[in-house]
Amino acid sequence: SNLKPSEINALAQLRTKLASSNASHSPTMWGIPLLAEGEKSDVILLKFLRARDFKVDDAYTMLEKSISWRKEFDADGILEEKLGFKELEGLVAYMHGFDREGHPICYNAYGVFKDKEMYSKFFGDDEKVKRFLRWRIQVLERGIKLLHFKPAGVNSIIQVTDLKDMPKR
Repeated sequence: SNLKPSEINALAQLRTKLASSNASHSPTMWGIPLLAEGEKSDVILLKFLRARDFKVDDAYTMLEKSISWRKEFDADGILEEKLGFKELEGLVAYMHGFDREGHPICYNAYGVFKDKEMYSKFFGDDEKVKRFLRWRIQVLERGIKLLHFKPAGVNSIIQVTDLKDMPKR
């Protein structure tokens, strides 16, 4: 509602560009159809436009890469996966509480991996690293479920990262 005319125009251009390149399917992000007219899709598309200073082509490229990555990574199905990181829940990366404006807070503390045995257990080979990254994205996806995707609503997560004792490797 507080958008400048040039920003409204950029939003329309991005939606048109996305629609013309995805004529055979309707792309979604976090379960929200991006081609649907409405505030939820506007909020998401505006995130990409703001990230690229309202340069439509740059925002479109970023958005297409994000959609492609989410599909390849199966980010939409990740919440259902059992990745086996129960011992790290509430310790390494976790959603806990909200700030004064209602933003969900995601805490990250990687100091536990200073211990070589713990480090090896979770990062000892490529498969372990991939599984850890899937789990880390899973934590973020849980937080995204708490967002409103409405103008003037809670549309972002606060990340707090404790780097104390984080391993250097």
